[in-house]
Amino acid sequence: MTEPLTYLTAFLLGFLGSIHCMGMCGGIVGALSLNTRRQNMWPVQLSYHLGRISTYGLLGLIAGTLGLWLAASHDQAGLVLRSISGILLILMGIYIFGATHSLAWLEKLGGNLWRRIQPLSKGLFPIEAPRKGFVLGLIWGFLPCGLVYSTLSWALVSASPVKSATLMMAFGLGNLPALLSFSAFTQHLNHFKQHRLVKWLLGGLILGYGIWITAAPWV
Repeated sequence: MTEPLTYLTAFLLGFLGSIHCMGMCGGIVGALSLNTRRQNMWPVQLSYHLGRISTYGLLGLIAGTLGLWLAASHDQAGLVLRSISGILLILMGIYIFGATHSLAWLEKLGGNLWRRIQPLSKGLFPIEAPRKGFVLGLIWGFLPCGLVYSTLSWALVSASPVKSATLMMAFGLGNLPALLSFSAFTQHLNHFKQHRLVKWLLGGLILGYGIWITAAPWV
């Protein structure tokens, strides 16, 4: 797979999974809107998402460095990591179908770290300037999310710090449109995401991609 197509896939994964992201982060975006002066609304919203995507990039950089080290240290590490990544994507597809327990264990593990980081955001409200919005985004980028973790495991497989960071930022850009529009179209988006056909379509696409990631090295 060529790199541009890989980045496009990460973007589409974020875009198609943004229905899930609205469930995880929509309340945060709504609260951010309520605690921001109207004249600063868009600069603060954009700075928040810039911070969030920056954290994704940092996590991708760490994952890529770890993947590079594992690949250099163990001959079969790449195959094992790819299999793990595919399995997590399959579980993510099942999650979107409605079986929320499929990734609950993973989000619970991330919750241990989140409980240590989340209190750092308490002194930032009300959000009066983009600087605060950016810092809040940096913090909320660590919010436990099965979709983020699944994508991060895929970035780990690339075994390249720069590529992994770029993949995670492409993923973050993919769910940006839905999160930016959340406050303006909350009711319409909520109705849309509950539609059975939408859930099966998005879940099926992510599930299929996970199966391909897992099976490709064996065929």
